[in-house]
Amino acid sequence: MKYVILGASAAGINAAKTIRELDPNGEITIVSKDKAIYSRCMLHHVISQGRQPREINFAEENFFEKYNINWLAGQEVLGLNTEEKTVLLTGDLKISYDRLLIATGSSSFIPPIKNLAAAKQIFGLRNIEDAVAVNLAAENTGAAVVIGAGLIGMDAAYALADRGLEVTVIETAEHILPLQLDKTAAQKYEKLFRQNAVNFFFKETTVEIKLDQDNNVRGVVLQSGAFVHCGLVIVAAGVRSNIEFLKNTNVKIGRGIQVNSYQETSVPNIYAAGDVCESTETFTGQVSLTPIWPSAILQGRTAGSNMAAIPRQLEINFAFKNSMTFYGLHTISFGLTGQADSDSKELIYQDAGNYKKIIFKDGVIKGAILQGDISNSGLIGKLVQDKTKISHPEQIFNMTYANFFAQKENGEFCFACNDNCH
Repeated sequence: MKYVILGASAAGINAAKTIRELDPNGEITIVSKDKAIYSRCMLHHVISQGRQPREINFAEENFFEKYNINWLAGQEVLGLNTEEKTVLLTGDLKISYDRLLIATGSSSFIPPIKNLAAAKQIFGLRNIEDAVAVNLAAENTGAAVVIGAGLIGMDAAYALADRGLEVTVIETAEHILPLQLDKTAAQKYEKLFRQNAVNFFFKETTVEIKLDQDNNVRGVVLQSGAFVHCGLVIVAAGVRSNIEFLKNTNVKIGRGIQVNSYQETSVPNIYAAGDVCESTETFTGQVSLTPIWPSAILQGRTAGSNMAAIPRQLEINFAFKNSMTFYGLHTISFGLTGQADSDSKELIYQDAGNYKKIIFKDGVIKGAILQGDISNSGLIGKLVQDKTKISHPEQIFNMTYANFFAQKENGEFCFACNDNCH
């Protein structure tokens, strides 16, 4: 059996490992544009110079030799022929497969801003090459602009400020991390960032990059007319799935490659996992992209098992969870985090160092933010993920796993979720 895996990040590596564990004799080939294995979640550590690029490798030492995997590194996928079962790579190289996994991830979205394409010191933050390039550019300027205040943008801002640069963050929403936090939690971080020479413009958009005659970045112009001096710009305004090479194929796509709970695409023997695919998300029940690292790992393992002919369904595809730490302040959020609607109820606990908010609807937790003290986050996450009914919501901040232990008729202890324990 010839297995070909496109992509060498969380989904691809975990799929390959799973296949090898289930099929000792199969021929496994990983194709990747990347020339190294690394965690995209840790790229900001390279910018801050806290780690060398080799220190963010997440795979086992000698991974490819240990699992007898052929790795074609530095190869870009240019096309797919589903009838011939072949993949076209850089240099007109063509390889065949019996079963194929597409785990090509996503790329930074570059918004239509005047002079953005011509400017030299403009960077996304998706690949190790981006981080290395930002690292070098930061040596030649004292000021940087970050467009977008999501997790990638704030990681970049934190790293650049840690290098001693004056950083300005431009965000269209009214506070940082708008998809992960409410305004109260976000403002605690905003205060810490400001104390470390990071400035903010909210409800603003960048309309132009100012350049010198050699196309070096000299600043950005905002919609309000304000000008921000800088020598480099990081664009963290979202991502797009890497699916261009699937044009003119019969692989069904939406915002990403559409897959079922077995990670199967619309074409037999072709699977997809990670940022590149869209699937039914556990919390919302809706088909969507699930671009978080834990989901990519589970999807990769599921795809690998099914490719090796051991049927396995993806049971948990929970993408509404985020964790972060800036300046020593820890936060974890689950589900919906914004303002509760009229049918929902908010419970809030707050003291000098901690902020906790739980949103209930019909006795079920629909969202939670734990900031400062996150010791109970495992339980809260489990309750959100399982949509567990809480009979006494007012006691939520004092609950522990012990409140939800149940015992089956055979004496086995289990978590008292809605439908498994009696």
